[in-house]
Amino acid sequence: MKKNVVFVSLSLCFLLAFSLGFPQNSVAADKVVIKLATSPPYSKGSPLCETTVKIKELCALYSRGKIDVQIFWGGQLGTEQKVFKDCQMGIIQMVQGNIANLSPFARALYAVVLPYIFENREEAYRLFRGELGEYFNSQTIKLAGLRVLAWPDQSYRALHNTRKRVKTVADMKGLKWRVPNNPVFIEEYKSWGINPIPMAWAEVFSSLQTGVIHGGDNVLRNLVDFKLYEIEKYATCTKHMIEFVPIVIGESFFQKQPKEIQDAITKAASDAWAWGFFAMAEDDAATKRMLREKGMTIDEPDISAWRKRASKIWPKFYDKAGGKAIFDKVMSFK
Repeated sequence: MKKNVVFVSLSLCFLLAFSLGFPQNSVAADKVVIKLATSPPYSKGSPLCETTVKIKELCALYSRGKIDVQIFWGGQLGTEQKVFKDCQMGIIQMVQGNIANLSPFARALYAVVLPYIFENREEAYRLFRGELGEYFNSQTIKLAGLRVLAWPDQSYRALHNTRKRVKTVADMKGLKWRVPNNPVFIEEYKSWGINPIPMAWAEVFSSLQTGVIHGGDNVLRNLVDFKLYEIEKYATCTKHMIEFVPIVIGESFFQKQPKEIQDAITKAASDAWAWGFFAMAEDDAATKRMLREKGMTIDEPDISAWRKRASKIWPKFYDKAGGKAIFDKVMSFK
């Protein structure tokens, strides 16, 4: 994997060097200001957020300083639902947000947010880089008025709790589990025999402290960024979902830009996404080591029972995504 990171880094260096040769008149003369909203729980320093920083840097580079991306970290501009709406309306221009909160705006995305849809991160990366990625982007433009510039991820979601080791589906019983207020998560937990508690992220830490909930699921990186390891001692790598966090831009704003600016934005996002994909794999392994050093027990059990039960919820979302045919295309992609 390190070789891959080096390869991508060298490739980016080549791309940057090549871009310096762009003629001075290749972009519009006026400054283009882009407000980019990010939401918690995405923290500075993680590969995901470094990907966002690279988009800012590469937009400036590829446009010879004409594009100024201003990043607003950690929910400064509102919840993910709010900033997606604001991006539709042109109040802000770009958003980095969870696909689970984007899918209600673009229902076709339900085909890629269900549990165990992808075998691994590499498969998902290739899908979004190809024709199916173009399809989901076109649907997001059509249904939401938002253009997906990149589909970065934060690796896999994992179960975590304050009470005990969870090595089987049966071990989940007796614990109070939090989920985002999203139908996919709710149905997924029900398939495991759990009635989850929908709850906003901002309430999670205090609810864990007081025992209102005992656990939930997030990417392991969140347990580090928000120091959840201080109150939670158990995590289980169920790999039930890959945490996609697309970077979108308002389609109306995008279409108003000259082609040179559009090309600079598109290329910057694509190159930053490529870097982040490989960096995330390295970070995921380092995060597991760090959490274990902090005293957490991290189990990596056989996940076949979780997969078998959770996959049974797929038909409930066929209509939401526009029919079974698109699910079949995703499932046949290898």
